Amino acid sequence: MQVVNVFLCRSSTRSVFSTGLFGNPLIICGVITEIALLLLINYTPWGNPLLGTAGIEEQVWLFVIPFGAGMLILEELRKWIVRRRLANPSS
Repeated sequence: MQVVNVFLCRSSTRSVFSTGLFGNPLIICGVITEIALLLLINYTPWGNPLLGTAGIEEQVWLFVIPFGAGMLILEELRKWIVRRRLANPSS
């Protein structure tokens, strides 16, 4: 959800599809670092006992992914409405 959110928050009115995904190298580096740390903490033999974690099961990923997609859809809808209102302030 945070990975989706960071790309959605880059502009309050422009679509994530029009801003592009690779325009800011710092965001890409941060997302890659976040995912790498998540994988190291949750899926390595030393990360589990050291931090008291366990690997996330496939069913959990399948449950969470639609929420990220829903967040993307709702935010794109909100931005579309904002762009329409800015283009036609009288309506």
